Amino acid sequence: MTSTIAGIEPNDRALAVRWRDGVVSEYPWLWLRDHDTAALHPVTQQRQLHTAAVDTTLRGTIAELHDGDVHISWSDGSPVSTLSGDFLSKFRVPAAATTDVPADRVLWDGEIIVEQWPVVEYAHVMDGDAGVDAWLRKVAIYGFCIVTGTPATTQATERLVRRAGYVRETIFGGFWDFQADLSKADTAYTNLELLPHTDGTYSHDAPGLQLLHCLAFDGTGGLSTMVDGFRIASELRAAEPELYDVLSRIDVPGQYIGDGSHLMASRPVFRHDRAGELVQVSFNNADRAPFLLPAPDMDLFYDALRAFEALANDHRLQWRRVNPPGEAMLFDNWRVLHGRTSYTGHRHLCGAYINHEDYESRLRLADASGA
Repeated sequence: MTSTIAGIEPNDRALAVRWRDGVVSEYPWLWLRDHDTAALHPVTQQRQLHTAAVDTTLRGTIAELHDGDVHISWSDGSPVSTLSGDFLSKFRVPAAATTDVPADRVLWDGEIIVEQWPVVEYAHVMDGDAGVDAWLRKVAIYGFCIVTGTPATTQATERLVRRAGYVRETIFGGFWDFQADLSKADTAYTNLELLPHTDGTYSHDAPGLQLLHCLAFDGTGGLSTMVDGFRIASELRAAEPELYDVLSRIDVPGQYIGDGSHLMASRPVFRHDRAGELVQVSFNNADRAPFLLPAPDMDLFYDALRAFEALANDHRLQWRRVNPPGEAMLFDNWRVLHGRTSYTGHRHLCGAYINHEDYESRLRLADASGA
């Protein structure tokens, strides 16, 4: 096994660990002391060590390997530290810190998703944690999942969304119940067409997940549109790398004006972590605030905007359907763009936002339990 330690060798600076596959990792002495499980509170798992107060000359005087774990005696006389081989193997290759939850994503287009669109049953989600975990794992893979058999009431829908996490309060309130009455200063509260977008580009921390459930619809039109933003990113990066770079480095401001508020935030359309991995697609042309760059940069931005919009509005990449009452849709607002065609008649929806970190937390717990 690659994660099995073959041998260890201390030096003045660090502990060298040789793995069975031949890889050699170096762990600085202070890092090893800093990550000693004995330094963690047994209940809260918070670090109890005052790291900055540790002697700068700290060294391991004796390092021994016992049953795959490393035991270290210290030059300052501190108790022996024990670090498991499994823990050390997670950091055998130095890398920038990342908090992303690994997922085998399916970057879908319209044809793929029609053949295998993700669903779970309302009763399964409500019955226990296994149903919730299955629900959220499908969101991690596809960016969304539909809960079939959801009673078309606000009460049942709110109970459902709270199975995934606590409801986030925003300018729209917590759990919302809305129709085309312009009760909020947002075109979602009209019957106008909404081109594919993500919500909360005016929030420094855009809502992570969104649940929408159509409770009643008596009219024409109103097709929901969904597009995999990570699929857009993949195609744009392959076809127009310069334009992909533009949307990865230029901060685009978003704003919400109305209801006694003027909210503003900015970030690139494609936000990456320090390891260079794409973690968020953030795009809402309707909410984009005015900004002016030097002329060449502004021209490039508009070129990139056109290229992005061409893909976002390409029916080849979209999933378009009328979502009927009884089918509540949960989707990742950091990945999937959503919209709708214009409609006539009466359309009544409800829904809520959930923070992305709470969704990620649930995935980590599910992975840890092996559920």
